Amino acid sequence: MPKALVLPPEEWADWPDEQLLDLRMSQLGVSIDGSVLADRIAQLQRELEGRGLVNFKPHFWLSDEWFSPDAVPGVAIPFYLAHPRLERLERTYMLEVEGGTPEWCMRILRHEAGHAIDNAYKLRQRRRRQQVFGPSYKAYPQLIPSRTGARDTRDGRR
Repeated sequence: MPKALVLPPEEWADWPDEQLLDLRMSQLGVSIDGSVLADRIAQLQRELEGRGLVNFKPHFWLSDEWFSPDAVPGVAIPFYLAHPRLERLERTYMLEVEGGTPEWCMRILRHEAGHAIDNAYKLRQRRRRQQVFGPSYKAYPQLIPSRTGARDTRDGRR
């Protein structure tokens, strides 16, 4: 099977949605370098260094969604955040762009960096963490009782 042609964003940025949707992610020619993501990752790194994690340098790559795989000290970032045209396409079909504002993107980057730190330093294997949070292999209960006045972190409302 021949290797798919990689197209620079200048070539597809003005295409209609239907034509753009025919491309594979690997053909889009987008990267973190040169995108707004590079600045946000640099900000995250400064924040980590400010917290004393000067030697922690997580790996970042483009993928189809946000995640931090088990045992990997890194973060996958949705490819659509690497180019404004792809963000518009995502908004058109999904009605939102997860991480589409600087604040939202930084909040998710920090969250995923927490998983990457956990993976890098194997924190879930530490006895004290297991005493506080329970073993990570156990499933969460179906209903977690809320504390009165506790903040609902999904939408920021109480």
